[in-house]
Amino acid sequence: KIRKYVSRERKNSAKIMVDKAVDYLQENYGDSTLSVEKLCGILNVSAAYFCTIFKKETGKTFLNYLTDVRMDAAIRLLDQTEEKSYVISEMVGYAEPNYFSYVFKKKYGIAPSKYRNIKLE
Repeated sequence: KIRKYVSRERKNSAKIMVDKAVDYLQENYGDSTLSVEKLCGILNVSAAYFCTIFKKETGKTFLNYLTDVRMDAAIRLLDQTEEKSYVISEMVGYAEPNYFSYVFKKKYGIAPSKYRNIKLE
């Protein structure tokens, strides 16, 4: 019984930690200095432990999850604003616009500017 209780508590605390991390990422994805080390400092856990638990809970690595959050935000901004893609890149946490375009194209198969042009047609 004790072993089951301890195991359940570990799972619950891991879930709570990952939920906090996900909330933090949703609120702070625009911070270009955001890193796993920075987040682990806030959560007071080691990066190795956090990365293992995060992947187990979400099915994605920290970096893949953060990239997905940033790309989802970029799509929303491209759809809902008329901001230039270099401005959107900064808004979603990419200090380098060329890298933003590279990541966007890798994920969606099309450059941000072409995505917007297709949406406008």
